Amino acid sequence: MKKLITIITALTVLLLTPVLVSAQGVQQRDRVQDPSTHAAATSPQGYQVQSQNQTQTQNQGVETQLRLATQHMEQLMNMKMLGDEIGSQIRTLAQEQVQNQAQIQAQVEKLESRSGLMKKLFGPDYKAIKNLNQQMEQNQTMIQQLEMLANQVQNQGEQTQLRTAIQALVQQNTALQNRVQAEEKVGSAFGWLFKLIS
Repeated sequence: MKKLITIITALTVLLLTPVLVSAQGVQQRDRVQDPSTHAAATSPQGYQVQSQNQTQTQNQGVETQLRLATQHMEQLMNMKMLGDEIGSQIRTLAQEQVQNQAQIQAQVEKLESRSGLMKKLFGPDYKAIKNLNQQMEQNQTMIQQLEMLANQVQNQGEQTQLRTAIQALVQQNTALQNRVQAEEKVGSAFGWLFKLIS
């Protein structure tokens, strides 16, 4: 009986929290504030500013690395110099990676879309984190395949371009790993429950 009451209470809290948060947002949006009387209540504290700045920097780092890696993969797809079988394999891998980049971008956007209050209550989007971890594993496999092909390329210019693209993928993986670790460190009230579910 105690378990049933506990489960019902937990479900009620989980179901009502989004409604209350939404209502609070509407109420806050509709309220007109005088900046001089509410300045202390609305200005973020030092830790909050530092946390917001760190998150913005991480977002910019991930977005920059995503953009750079995508550009390098598109350049590999469009390389005319690469001939025969190796060139075909490189173009195919680059095309696959460009598609993966779109999926990675979608997962990063899911992480960014969760508001601070939602993160404090329910934690980060664990499904997006799981998907990003899978994408990072795919990136690692892609890096290994591209490195093997780079060792087979004879032209120094082509090899340099290929190694630059590989380095962009490595840096992207590092930025994604840092972002995932930062998201996982976010403390939350019910995050443990959502982590079990996802």
